[in-house]
Amino acid sequence: MNLLSEQVVGCQCMINDIDLPYSKKIRLLGLGVNSGSQVSILRNRGGDVVLAMGNARVSVGRTIANFVKVTVL
Repeated sequence: MNLLSEQVVGCQCMINDIDLPYSKKIRLLGLGVNSGSQVSILRNRGGDVVLAMGNARVSVGRTIANFVKVTVL
């Protein structure tokens, strides 16, 4: 499996697993980022990863993105 932080701009991915403590996982769930979600990478800079999910845009920090496992579609 690949990590979210390793994906390139324009990549379509499906989130498989979020390997974070419960409190951080709940925060991501509140933003709409959960297992089974399809996301598109809009920006992957040194500090954060910007995701598109439908009409929503979410910025995820690099530390958190290192623990999100995805499958490239």
